[in-house]
Amino acid sequence: MPDSSSRRDCLRRLALALPSGLAGCAGPGGAGLDGTSRRNLAKWEFQQRFLASGARFRYLPYGGQGRVWTTQMERLYRTYRSDSRVGYAVKNLHTGRYLAEHQADQLFMGGSMPKPPIAAMLLEKRQGACSYEEFMHIVYVCDKSLNSSWMALHSRLTPADEASFRWRHQLPFSNILGNQLSPRFYAEFFDRCVNYRLDHGCELLLEAMRRDQYGFGRLYLPRHITYAGGKTGNYGEWDHEALFFYHGATPYAITLFTRGNIAPGKMNWALGAMMGGLCREHVAAA
Repeated sequence: MPDSSSRRDCLRRLALALPSGLAGCAGPGGAGLDGTSRRNLAKWEFQQRFLASGARFRYLPYGGQGRVWTTQMERLYRTYRSDSRVGYAVKNLHTGRYLAEHQADQLFMGGSMPKPPIAAMLLEKRQGACSYEEFMHIVYVCDKSLNSSWMALHSRLTPADEASFRWRHQLPFSNILGNQLSPRFYAEFFDRCVNYRLDHGCELLLEAMRRDQYGFGRLYLPRHITYAGGKTGNYGEWDHEALFFYHGATPYAITLFTRGNIAPGKMNWALGAMMGGLCREHVAAA
């Protein structure tokens, strides 16, 4: 982990490279900058680092579908919301308040869920200045969930990089490189992205996660909910989904992890029912 003087030197060099309107007192997680300044800094970095590299997304973002909420979906939700094989967290990303949680600190084998956090770790290690190849691996792990790109990013990181990342951003215990994550970890990770609290890559990660192609939960968000993005993960008995979205002007996160083949054969109606049910009970009614 770099010492404080090295950290200050890096931030000073970054500040000198920024437009004058964005240069200021930056620190871990954007300390010393207000929300607007953090967002502007992230957008500048997105333009001057990611887009300037020539890397591009492959898919267009698309939103929730507001499918009819049936009695069958309600029944699935009522069945699984207190199941011992399920863990979830619902968080208001504006106030920081948890609206619902069940086994939120339980670690689950993550499937593909570590891919965006691993991308975030590399963005921080490179101080936002990844190579074209690395940027395209970030695109591939987020919008298409390609395992080969996941391994390419993974190979560039060490346990010390992960420990530094978790400590700097005050994230709950997890083992990102070891594929062990909790619902609370993922809710907090979304919080750091949506509120532009990561040192590097927030705008890129937000844009990338808007283009995930596999989610079921967004299908059952009410039509007035503005879908923003998320990530899915499945492997063997484990099936997971995490979403961040807007209800009015307020951002929320719902993170859901399961084990025990609750959603076999990748026909994840149980995941859609859980995501839709949690939204209706704890967000839409708030």
